[in-house]
Amino acid sequence: MTDRNHYDLGFEVVLWARKFDFPEWAEALKDGAFDVLDALSQSPKAVEAAKRALWAAYLKGAGPLPKAPWPQKAA
Repeated sequence: MTDRNHYDLGFEVVLWARKFDFPEWAEALKDGAFDVLDALSQSPKAVEAAKRALWAAYLKGAGPLPKAPWPQKAA
């Protein structure tokens, strides 16, 4: 995983892995993963992690730009 914080990609990453150890988990979080889940024991938490990641991305400004409430007139 590349350093997501360095590139400021504008989205959150939830890593869902079958097998990883503590150093790999810590490295993923350091590199910018929003959350790291164990696929064998934490699959019920995947939906909640995705919701939290989407909300965090929204709060950081991700998503479509709001449209003007009225049409812009040409000058």
